[in-house]
Amino acid sequence: FPVNLGALPEGLVASELFGYEKGAFTGSTTRYLGSFERAKDGTVFLDEISAIDEKIQVSLLRLLETRELYRLGGKRKIKVDVRVISATNEDLRESVDSGLFREDLLFRLDVLRIHMPPLRDRAGDLPLMVNHFVGVYNKVYNKDILNVAPECMSLFNAYEWPGNVRELKNVLMRAVVVSEGKEIRMGHLPHGLLSKRPGRPMIHIPVGTSLAEMEREMVKRTLAFTENNRQQAAAMLGISRRALYNKIERFGIK
Repeated sequence: FPVNLGALPEGLVASELFGYEKGAFTGSTTRYLGSFERAKDGTVFLDEISAIDEKIQVSLLRLLETRELYRLGGKRKIKVDVRVISATNEDLRESVDSGLFREDLLFRLDVLRIHMPPLRDRAGDLPLMVNHFVGVYNKVYNKDILNVAPECMSLFNAYEWPGNVRELKNVLMRAVVVSEGKEIRMGHLPHGLLSKRPGRPMIHIPVGTSLAEMEREMVKRTLAFTENNRQQAAAMLGISRRALYNKIERFGIK
């Protein structure tokens, strides 16, 4: 059961999470079950958890500790049994240090942390996402786009994507809308994206990556940057074309 806390007005967060009784406040003409009750025996996904104020943080901490809640205006304890998953693009430790987020709530939420790297650090995922979103927008806008031009994919691989996946979705939605053929080309991309293409893209490699994985990623990204011009890629990598062909075969690069 997803709840986008960042999109809710501050005064409605408690109502959406915990529910309310009839007459709890002006306009509450019926009882309303909050997200935790509606997700009985299921999962509540709290997106943008950093957006809630201190009062809601206290109520949420109490619920996580006791598995009980009170609806707004209610006097009866209500048992809840749900799994809670939270997400944020903020550094909650910094929010704790600045007094914006309770440390005890952070400890209670931080049982199993999954770090999702930004799109610029997941080059291998980019083609999969591009194909997926093009397929989605084909259906939405009744298009039949079958391909993304190699120069577009080269640009996508070179771009830093400061807006992450949301920016990629917007770029592809626009491209699908304006395309009149079966291929997305450079002219279908927004000018802002074209103007920000760096001379050479940066590759972000986490500490602990094996040398083989680093070499494979370097070869793959260089080929993408040169639009599969193997002579140019070999020159940039400082190896012979034969050595490049051997690496392409060894790493299974297509």
